[in-house]
Amino acid sequence: MLKYLLFLAVFKVLGRLPITVLYRIAAAVAAVAYIASPRARANVWDNLRHAMPRGTSKREIRRAARQVFRNVVLYYADLAHMPHMEVDDFFERRLITHGLYENLIPAVESEKGVIMLGAHFGNPELAAQGLIPVGVRVFALTEPLQPRRLSRMIDGIRSCKGHTFAPVSVGSVKKVIKTLKSGGVVALVGDRDIEGPRQSLPFLGVETLMPTGPIEVALRTGATVIPSFATRNGYLIDAYMEEPLELEVTGDFPQDVRTGTLRFLERFERRLRADPGQWAVLESIWEKPAAAVKARASVAGKS
Repeated sequence: MLKYLLFLAVFKVLGRLPITVLYRIAAAVAAVAYIASPRARANVWDNLRHAMPRGTSKREIRRAARQVFRNVVLYYADLAHMPHMEVDDFFERRLITHGLYENLIPAVESEKGVIMLGAHFGNPELAAQGLIPVGVRVFALTEPLQPRRLSRMIDGIRSCKGHTFAPVSVGSVKKVIKTLKSGGVVALVGDRDIEGPRQSLPFLGVETLMPTGPIEVALRTGATVIPSFATRNGYLIDAYMEEPLELEVTGDFPQDVRTGTLRFLERFERRLRADPGQWAVLESIWEKPAAAVKARASVAGKS
C-alpha cells in the first residue's frame, strides 16, 4: 500500500509540472539513484560490458550507465506527465518517425494483424502514444506490478490517451491473439525474460534466456512483425519502425520460433550497439552480478 501511495502522490504532484521542469528534476533524481543503488549499478555495468566493444574504457561505460539510469527515471517522468500531454502536439513537435508510412501503416492497412516488437530502449511507450494522431491504436502487454492496485493505476495512466495496456496473464495473451486475428495492432517487447515461453539464445555473443512468445504468436496468427525502437534525443523521441521481419514456416515450429527470435535480436543488437545508453534496464540480462556477490559473501561468512 505504501508503494502505491508513494507513486500516486508523486504522479499527482509532479505530473502537472511543465515537461522541461520535470525532466530537470528527473535528471537530478537519476544522478542520486546511480550513486545510491549499487546492485542496480552493477547490473547495468554488466549489461553494458556485453553491449559495448571489448576494451571500452571504464569512463565510457560509466557515462553510458548514467545515461541508462537517466532514461529509466525519465520514463517515469513521461508516465507521470502523460495524462496532461497533448498527443497531437507531441506528434507534431517532439516525435520524429522513421518508417511510419513506409512500413507500419501499410502493414496495418493489410488487416493481417501487426506486432510492433520492441525493447526497453529509449521510451517505446511514449513513441506509441504519438501514433494515435495517425489512427494507430495498440493493445500492449506490461509487466505485472505489486501490489495489483499499483499495476492497475499505472496501466490506467498508460491507457489514458486511447491505447490499451494490460499486465501479462492468460487472459491478456488470449486478447493479443484475438486482436491480431481481427487485424489489430499489438505492442510487445522482446529483450527481457519476464514471463512466458523462452529459449536459451545467443544475445550479443553470449547465451542467455530470451522471450520467444512474440514470435510464437506471430507464427500462430500470421501477423506481420515490425521491429520498432525508440531513442531519446533531449526532449525529442525518434521512433523507428523497421521493415517487416521475415519469418520462416518450415513445419519445425520450435526451430522457426528460434530463427525468428534470433532475427529480431539481430535487429535490436544493431540499435543497442549504436547507442547502449538508451537501454533502460536495471536488471542483468545475463548472470546477476549483485546476486552473485551476495551469494559469495554468504558462503564466505559460513566458512
